[in-house]
Amino acid sequence: MPEEKSLSVLIWPLISQLFAVAVVLSIRPSPVVELEASESFSLSILYVAIVLAFASLMVYLMRKGKGLAIKSIIFIFLVYSAFLSLDTLISAYTQVNPILEIALSIILAFLSFRTDLIGNLAKSFLAASMAFLFIYFFNDTFVYFLLAFLSIYDAYSVFKGPLSKLFSASEDLLGPLSLFQGGVSMGLGDVFCYSMASATSFRSLRSLALIPVFSLNLGILLTLILLRRSRRPLPGLTIPIFMWLIPQILLSL
Repeated sequence: MPEEKSLSVLIWPLISQLFAVAVVLSIRPSPVVELEASESFSLSILYVAIVLAFASLMVYLMRKGKGLAIKSIIFIFLVYSAFLSLDTLISAYTQVNPILEIALSIILAFLSFRTDLIGNLAKSFLAASMAFLFIYFFNDTFVYFLLAFLSIYDAYSVFKGPLSKLFSASEDLLGPLSLFQGGVSMGLGDVFCYSMASATSFRSLRSLALIPVFSLNLGILLTLILLRRSRRPLPGLTIPIFMWLIPQILLSL
């Protein structure tokens, strides 16, 4: 497979970031919750623990051959996440009947089960709207802790933890949680984190945001190149997020 083709998956995190950034620039949201460093630390650990529990549950169900249960849990998770995200996003502009939001959430979840262009678009939009949800409610300090801890967890999970056991799962089971392009897959969670990082930069740094955002996407490109050359699963967050986090914090001082 040509390297250029395998790197084409980069288009989807870019699309998701562009959407998240466009929404943040149009709304300029102030965080609903201002957490101190200690509170951000504790809540971030809780979120990582939830992610670990979810991945461990998927591994358990996969070993038991419970494919239908896995699909059902993923579908419920996608509908719930889409509803929370859409409700926050739409309410920032206008008021809409919750029934319509539920219907849109179900449609978005169904589309996320596709592995084609439409499925990738649906998942990119979902990742961006979920990123906006976190940007809307939480301050930068919490985002820094959350993304840092998720990046550390991602490295552990891919090499030693639950994700190392999920890579053997069929595309049919875990397809809704991945974007596919050029023979390469990228996790929906990774795209969500990239979008949250970029949106955070543009909320707090404005014109200077281009520096950490460029560094972030350079890290994504570097990870994809390493993935192509190593021919083994690699954590999608560790390099990009820390390449983003360092200039982001320095420019925020």
